Amino acid sequence: MPWRLADGGGVKPAESSVIATLRWYFARRHRGVPFYCDVAQVGAFAVAPDELAEGTDAAIFRLFVTLSMYQALRDVTIMRQQQSLPRRSMRVVADAATVKRLISQHPCPTLGSVEAFEHGCDVAKDGEDVDCGTCPDVACHVKDATRVFKRMGDMGKLPTSAWLRLWRNGGVQTLLKEVCREEPSPTSRATLLVERFAAVHRVGRKLATMFVSALSTPALAPGLTPWFPEVDGNELVVVDTNVARAVDALRAPGAAKTYDARERWVREQAAKLDLRVFGPNLPAYSPRLVQEALYVFCSKSNRAARGDDCSSRSSPCAACAPALCPFTRPIEKQTREASA
Repeated sequence: MPWRLADGGGVKPAESSVIATLRWYFARRHRGVPFYCDVAQVGAFAVAPDELAEGTDAAIFRLFVTLSMYQALRDVTIMRQQQSLPRRSMRVVADAATVKRLISQHPCPTLGSVEAFEHGCDVAKDGEDVDCGTCPDVACHVKDATRVFKRMGDMGKLPTSAWLRLWRNGGVQTLLKEVCREEPSPTSRATLLVERFAAVHRVGRKLATMFVSALSTPALAPGLTPWFPEVDGNELVVVDTNVARAVDALRAPGAAKTYDARERWVREQAAKLDLRVFGPNLPAYSPRLVQEALYVFCSKSNRAARGDDCSSRSSPCAACAPALCPFTRPIEKQTREASA
């Protein structure tokens, strides 16, 4: 066997699909810098690898905003947007020094505290018009951020919320030290940090989990996870649409379709496997890597954009997990069948 089930039992269909997906993923995964460090993929939003490895507040802020943009739209769509934006637009939303300066220089009364800002800032987007009732017709970085994001006006508050909540008083390094004092377990520290970052306006659990794990799961980005080993993100699970559909397709019909239930299922699968069979430098147990494999395998648009050979197939290839293949048997159909 090219794998080892932790309980020594037989391989069930769902487990077989997970194993096939892992085998596919580790045979093809990207070996260069992660996408958020690649200018070709995210343009001016790219985080310098040396700064990320050092874990500077500026690098962490840019990473946080860059990853927070990946919500409600396909990755390839967000990447095209990031590639198209000039550096001056990036600085308005993802450059910590610029955001700090713009906050300190603006007379808006809502910028005095995170509470005043998140409850009092009323920037809104009406078609192409972006304005607010507190300081109407007055230019501000929140309105500019709304134009950069090209989303609802509410999302333009995200960078300022992040600064006021987590970067203003000593920066993220101070937050990291506080969490390490408060919680002795590296895996529990990761969970606690997810809660802190999820509180930023328009971020939430999924994006915060993706962000914290990017900084604390070495197998995802070797050499670029400055929070590890003090913070261990291997047990974190990012449940996006692709992962949710994959989990629902493999579980028994009627299983709860909640974030917690899907996360628990991924952890249960990860506990049955020793990932070191796929590479000596991998951790034995990492729900985050199992989840990442499911995400990459099931992401039809991302695979097609990379020129995946399977995008032109009409039948499964030898390495396929047919129940999950987004090309030969759309996962949406599999999910419907499982729910019938």
